[in-house]
Amino acid sequence: MTDKVRPYKREFGVDYRVPLIWSAAVAVAGCAGATPPVDAVSTAEVAVNRAIDARAAQHAPLELRLAQEKLEHAKSSLNEEDYEAARRQAEQARADARLAEAKARSQSASQHGEEVEQTIETLERESDRNTPKPTTTTVPVIN
Repeated sequence: MTDKVRPYKREFGVDYRVPLIWSAAVAVAGCAGATPPVDAVSTAEVAVNRAIDARAAQHAPLELRLAQEKLEHAKSSLNEEDYEAARRQAEQARADARLAEAKARSQSASQHGEEVEQTIETLERESDRNTPKPTTTTVPVIN
């Protein structure tokens, strides 16, 4: 009679539903952990584009090239479903791109500062040339 009430119990009174439910839960959790790092790759791509916009090709070519190569490796790993490698490469690409952007912006600012200094010096020289020199005249002293 108890077998009719509990059809999932076997000879030794073990309910096989519980292990099946746990196995399904573990399988679902395992699949959920292996999500594609699309956000990491997209963020790295944005960082590389920002570095390019900052003229990193001229001011930080090595860092930019490394960032671009790592981004390509990340995309390749993503397509091959090697998500851990894709995430790691994307993070490295983002770091290299940010370094390239920072170097490029720093170099541009430095060049801009030098240009401003040269402009100031030029203006000072022109101002000195155009300013009339004071004439000295002797005034007789009357006692």
